[in-house]
Amino acid sequence: MAGGTDVAALIAARERFLAGEPVESGIRERVLTSWQRCLRMGITPDHVSIVFHPDIDLDGEFVHAAAPVLDQLESQLSGIKVTVALADERARILRRQGGEPALHSWLDRLPFQPGLGFSEDAAGTNALGTALAERRPALIRGPEHFADSLRTLAGAAAPIRDPISGRIHGILDLTCPDRYADPAMLALVTTAARSIEQRLLEQHSEREQASLLTFLDAKRRARGAGVTLVDTTWPDDASTVSAYDRLRILENAAELISAERVGVVMVPLSQSRTAMLLSRPVGNPDGTHRTAVEAIVDRSASRHMTSVSRPGPRAESAAPAPATVTDGWLLAVSEPSIGRLALQARERLSLLCDAGSQIGTTLDVTQTAKELTEVAVPRFADYVGVDLSDRVLRGEEPTTIYAGMRRVALKGITEGSCLHPAGSFIHPLPYTPQARSVAAEQPILEPVLPTNLGWMAQDPERCRRICEHGIRSLVAVPMRARGITLGIVSFYRAAVRDVFEEDDLSLAEELVNRAAVCVDNARRYTHEHTISAELERATTSLRQSLDRQRRFTTDASHELRTPLAGLRAQLEEAELHPGETDLADLLRHALGDVDRLQAIITDLLLLARVGAAPPTALEHIDLVGLAESETSRRIGDPHPTRLDLTPGVLANAIPTQIYRVLSNLLDNAQRHAAHGVVVGVHRAGDMAELSVTDDGPGVPPAEREHIFQPFTRLDTARSRDCGGTGLGLAIARDIAHAHHGTLHVEDAPPTGARFILRLPLADP
Repeated sequence: MAGGTDVAALIAARERFLAGEPVESGIRERVLTSWQRCLRMGITPDHVSIVFHPDIDLDGEFVHAAAPVLDQLESQLSGIKVTVALADERARILRRQGGEPALHSWLDRLPFQPGLGFSEDAAGTNALGTALAERRPALIRGPEHFADSLRTLAGAAAPIRDPISGRIHGILDLTCPDRYADPAMLALVTTAARSIEQRLLEQHSEREQASLLTFLDAKRRARGAGVTLVDTTWPDDASTVSAYDRLRILENAAELISAERVGVVMVPLSQSRTAMLLSRPVGNPDGTHRTAVEAIVDRSASRHMTSVSRPGPRAESAAPAPATVTDGWLLAVSEPSIGRLALQARERLSLLCDAGSQIGTTLDVTQTAKELTEVAVPRFADYVGVDLSDRVLRGEEPTTIYAGMRRVALKGITEGSCLHPAGSFIHPLPYTPQARSVAAEQPILEPVLPTNLGWMAQDPERCRRICEHGIRSLVAVPMRARGITLGIVSFYRAAVRDVFEEDDLSLAEELVNRAAVCVDNARRYTHEHTISAELERATTSLRQSLDRQRRFTTDASHELRTPLAGLRAQLEEAELHPGETDLADLLRHALGDVDRLQAIITDLLLLARVGAAPPTALEHIDLVGLAESETSRRIGDPHPTRLDLTPGVLANAIPTQIYRVLSNLLDNAQRHAAHGVVVGVHRAGDMAELSVTDDGPGVPPAEREHIFQPFTRLDTARSRDCGGTGLGLAIARDIAHAHHGTLHVEDAPPTGARFILRLPLADP
């Protein structure tokens, strides 16, 4: 919420939502979704159930694992009105620290303190509860809270996951008064949550080492008893169990292990047989507990299958069984690093899942490219640049990237990387990793960029600064869809993490392939939308042109017929009554009608020729000299003309046409002026301004565009005796537009109208 306008829009959206009206704007989609969940759960804004839980463990292993990170956060936020809170997997606050004493007192009164639960079903939309409900980081500010009592708060929260199982262990939260909130809180709390997950992983690694010792001990004892153990295969005497049954047993055993369930599960097998899976805790020499699953087929089987898994929770009431294998054989074991490998696999799967949901949310090419960078940084790379052909941005199919590419998106963990910024145009040399990647149509890995001569040759000075910034490895992936290369994506890693390796290529390619489909869809939409818009504009323009032509033809026909009809009537009257005809009067009226016809035809021809002159007809003209010349040659004007001129105002124009504009404006001003007319020439920014002002009745605002239409006269100028052809102002505006200028009318205080012609200034 950047300002008062956003807050006002949010409050208005909230009122519409609570009134049961549709909400189409003013609120983030995820906040609206959370409000809808609250409504379905029966929560009301004026009554929420923030319950105190006296039985929660405020000093458990999870709190101890997170404590160093919380202390570091508290140190970072010293002097800032922000407090750090740690909650468990049910959004119940376990610990709160940091912030000023006044902030703590204020939070205690809200209340927001250890022991209280802030799940969505209890407290409505809030950072802790919404992050838990959506299983992703959340920033909730001010009126975005569903409960009225929390509207003065702002919170940023991120889930903390078990690095092996992926389950949510708890939530880390930063809370402050809404007026002190900053969007950067979300990035800070997310980074801190990852640090806590890393500490949990280190704890798991210690348990994994103990697990290996336990397994080796069990294996030694089993061999001593004459029982054969195999790591990944079944013993020969188990051949009666089909491969399908084995798979079902393994799948169910894995489910028991991952859920850390203790008990018995019956698994139906083929041929009407049944396997009984017994899940029980197993003690380790180091005092930790693990989960073991034994399988007995048909109950009468004398052989058991045992699978040892990750540590389970401590169970003080359960007596640990000895970690030995008797009357059985070991089906599968885990390697010491299986937890870390599982973590990496889970992170990659999570990244791809997020890419599928977060890339391509709009049919906009640039926005889709930005979404790719936001997904990849910092989870996969430290810097990501997306370069596309300009033709792709216009909705067209690209020809070749060697014509150059436009960087449409760049994101990094820090500023000042010296990588080409968004908007820059890049010509990749043939030996750069990007060009080689496009040529080979596959990803290219450069683990040590400073030693790559092809990359350094692109821009030696820029590449040197990039290396000094710490960037040291690159994966370049061509963005291809339907067999067409749309552009190139460059993933960079800095010295703060490991360099890219071969197994990173497939993940980078998968990310880019998902984005490529979305970019191509957006490109095709842009192309079709552009064509549709052009057709619509052409149709509208043609319709307007036909309407103008129809009106113009009707008006011109009327204007030409009127003098012709008058002339014919006079001549027929003279023919019928030659003796009663005053020949001199007849000739005077006939010549007047002929003059009017000639003037209309002349103006019609001029109107048709405006804009048809070639650029070579343009000349450097001095508007001051033009104004002086035109006003000096006019004879018989009823009102005096005064000049208000600024010397040196030049424009590129066709002199005869600008003379005609000034003449038409003077004719119009003289017809309506009460006492005098003023011609002005000035500069207005980068435009030359020629104005004609009269002190007549002025032009009503509703008529100021209408008077520039052909054959338009206001009521005060209806008389053809004193009026013009009705084409003067229309001709003047068309000439202005043909010279890339404008012509409009405004009030001239205290009374009157000022017609202003603006043309681009010419260099002296």
